[in-house]
Order: sequence, then structure tokens, then C-alpha cells
Amino acid sequence: MSTKGFDTVIEIKYRDTDSMGHVSSPIYYDYMQHAYLCYMHDLLDLPKREKLPHIMVRSECDYVAQAMYGETLVVTSSVVKFGTKSFEIEHIMRRSDDSKEIVAKAKSYHVMFDYDKQATVPVPQAFKDQVLAFQEG
Repeated sequence: MSTKGFDTVIEIKYRDTDSMGHVSSPIYYDYMQHAYLCYMHDLLDLPKREKLPHIMVRSECDYVAQAMYGETLVVTSSVVKFGTKSFEIEHIMRRSDDSKEIVAKAKSYHVMFDYDKQATVPVPQAFKDQVLAFQEG
């Protein structure tokens, strides 16, 4: 799959930091979820008040460098794999300054979901096509 991703800008707030002064580890999961939601609502052209047709079922994060209050990060999100009913997104979190230093690498895993039936469903070809058109475009 292409490496072009969707960029989400994150301004680090004071409340995001821990007693050591850097972004607390659980906050990166908030950044990842925010980036995922921004990407998918934009891609699918859905208002944010509407549910996405998939749910996050797993996430993981590797911390690479410290990020501090007052810095700005850019989270680049890309779908890197499709399964029958699922897909995987990679989220690369970088400083927005000239260094573009990576501060964290995360992945989130999602399943397509029918809320009426409360069941997973296959990934629609139309969704795959939208992702590929964006990421290859």
C-alpha cells in the first residue's frame, strides 16, 4: 500500500504532560484515536456526529522520543492492511518543526460493524477503493 497518509495536527496541552514534564504515555492513545476519527470522517465525508461503520478493537504504541508541552505534533495515519472484516492503520507521530523527529509509532486495528445487527461485517470494496484512491492519489 502507498505511504501517503492523512495528517492531523495535535497541539500538546499542559494537561497532556506528566510529572516529568513530557507527554504521558496514555495520551498518545488519545492522539491516535483523534487522528483515526479525523481521517475516517474526512475520507467518508461523514459529519462527526455520525457513527463510523467500523470500530477500533485494538491499539498499540511505541514511544520513541519525548514530546513536551507547547510543542506541536503531526500524526500521519495510513491504512496499511486489509483483512476480510478488518483493517489496520499505522499512525506516525512527528514533531511539526524542521526536524520532523518521530516521537511515537502506533497502530490501531478496526473491524467493520453493523450496529443494527451488533455484528462484524466484511470490509466493503467501496471503502477499500476510497482508502486506496486517497493514499495513492
